[in-house]
Parts: sequence; structure tokens; C-alpha cells
Amino acid sequence: MSVVKKKLSSSSGISCHAWNGAHNQIALCPGTPEVQVYEVDEQSGEYKLVGSLKEHEQLVSGVDWAPKRDMIVTCAHDRNAYVWERNNEGKWEPQMSMLASTFNRAALCVQWSPRENKFALGGGSRSVAVCYYQEENNWWLSKLIRKKHTSSVTCVSWHSNNWLLATGSSDFKCRLFAANISSVDADVKRKFGELLMEVDVAKNWVHGITWSPSCASLAICAHDSCVHVVDLEGEVPSIDKDPKCYTVKFPQLPQCAALFLDENRLVSVGFHDKPLLFKRESAGTGMWVMEGELNAKDTQAKKSSSKFAAASSMFGGSGNSGNKAKPTYARVKTDIKKMVKDNQVVNKFSVSGMDQNLDTVTL
Repeated sequence: MSVVKKKLSSSSGISCHAWNGAHNQIALCPGTPEVQVYEVDEQSGEYKLVGSLKEHEQLVSGVDWAPKRDMIVTCAHDRNAYVWERNNEGKWEPQMSMLASTFNRAALCVQWSPRENKFALGGGSRSVAVCYYQEENNWWLSKLIRKKHTSSVTCVSWHSNNWLLATGSSDFKCRLFAANISSVDADVKRKFGELLMEVDVAKNWVHGITWSPSCASLAICAHDSCVHVVDLEGEVPSIDKDPKCYTVKFPQLPQCAALFLDENRLVSVGFHDKPLLFKRESAGTGMWVMEGELNAKDTQAKKSSSKFAAASSMFGGSGNSGNKAKPTYARVKTDIKKMVKDNQVVNKFSVSGMDQNLDTVTL
């Protein structure tokens, strides 16, 4: 396994990032209201700044790049979301998203649907906005999923069928909703905002959720230092049926985001400074276990002389070793994205976080 580190933020950490379809351009937020677009040279691997998206007034908290339609969606703590599209001169131009007045808190997460004809936006207003394009006015309208969450919506993830939406919240729960729009999903006969399943397995707030390639499993990263994998039977879940859930507890710090490498392997990143690898045990049991840390041999620190020194080092103290470790907040990895096409096994992915680096990992 190889890891390539690029320092792309000079002042603060990288809050989020997203790749284009060819994986030769990346949009990232360097912890500011601005989103920077870089182009990657295939020969040298160098990153060249080719654009800046400047419309938000506060920290950009989410970004996603539609690989086929080549559009970028961003959201920020200023409670706004913009869709960016290139003009004839190759410059990025924003399109406004018309959000309801009740979406009156910071926007925290955003993701395009698989068909790239709508996107989901979660925020601190305890609601999810599903936005779709209205060509007559050249803006994006929204419909809200409300009165289901009791706290902030911290993460969203679309099912491959384009209408089933998973959400994670700081109320400790993960929920599955019908998020079909009549003008976009004409063939889906579901009531918009219908709660299809509520998963109450996390013992703390949910940081991240992600579907497996076949969407048969849903992984949940929570602040309880656990990764929960929910196996769904059938394509459409039911509120009356409890799904099978496998919980893996680990001694490392909590994880913020995860990515399925295939149906039986999962990698996660978070407050621990190294990615963690999980795998499903032999077929039939369905149980998940933690395989270990990725690249642990290359970054293994020397053992401290005492338990106190080890604990002090974890929180940024020097202990008795004489070498001051990075504070915990500076090691947090907040985002992980695959760098292969949808129909391929993931063997390359990128990780960003508060250390100001973009790590490209090849297995």
C-alpha cells in the first residue's frame, strides 16, 4: 500500500473534498468560505489551482461533484447551497438553491443523487432539503423532510435506486426516507418524506453513513467508537421490520466517515490518525471485525514509557517521550472519497482532514 501526501491548505484544515468523473480535478474547501478547484498532472502528480468558487459567506461544510453532468454542489454554514456549472469560457458560475424559510440553520452535508438530477442537503434545522432543477427560472427548488429528526442532520447518502435516502443525525439515529420528486421520479409511487426505517443502534451522534456497492448494507460511523453495519433484506426497507445490525467496537478514537472497498471490506477515517480496515467474516455468519490500521507499520510511533505518557500523547501532550505529538484536533480526518469508477472494486481513495493534507491511498 502506498500513501501520497499533498499539503493543499496553508491556514487550516480541509473540511471536505470531491473528485470529478475522470479523477484529474478536485474541489476542496481549505477551511474557509471558498472552494478551490485543482487539476492534477498525471505525469508529475502536482496539483495546479485552476479555479475558485466564491459565493458563500461562511465555512463551506459540504461539496460534491456530479461525475457525468460535471456540476459541483456546495453548502455552507451560511445556510445556502449553490450548484456550479462551467460557462462557455470554462469559468464556474453559481446557480441559487431556493431553500424553505424553515431551513434556518447551518447546512452541514450535501450529496448528488445517483442520476445527478437532484441533491440532498442536511443541516442544523433538523430537516433535509431535497433540491431539484426548475429550468424556467434557472434555479433549484427544494422540498423539506421535516418533523422526523430531533437534532441536526450530519450526513446523507443516496441509495442506487435514486429515491431512497439515508440520513444520520446527532440524535443518535439513522433513518431511511422516500425522497422521490414527482417531476423527477415519475415512476416511483411513494409519498415524499415517508419514513421507511429507523435504525437506533448508535450510542452517540452519527458522523457518517455510506452504502455498499450493491446497496445491500449500510455502514454507520458514530461517536461511540463503533462502526455499525446494517444488512437490509430486499431493496425497500420496512418500518415494521428490524434489520440485522453488526456492531464493531474498537479501542481507537471515533470515526467520522467510511467507504466500502467491496461488499466485504470497509475502510473508515476519523479522530484516529490512521484509517481503519474492517472486513466481513466468512460467508454465512455476516459478522464484521476490525482487521487493523492501514499503513500502521509506516507510521507506528515508539511506545511510551508509561500509561500516563501514552494517554498524554493521545491528547497532544509530550509525556516522557520528549517529542510532542500533534493535538487530536489536528489529526482528525473528516472525509474519504473513492478514486475509481462506480463499477470497479475500490483500490484507491483519498482522505482529507484538519492536518491540511490530502492523502491519496493506493492499496
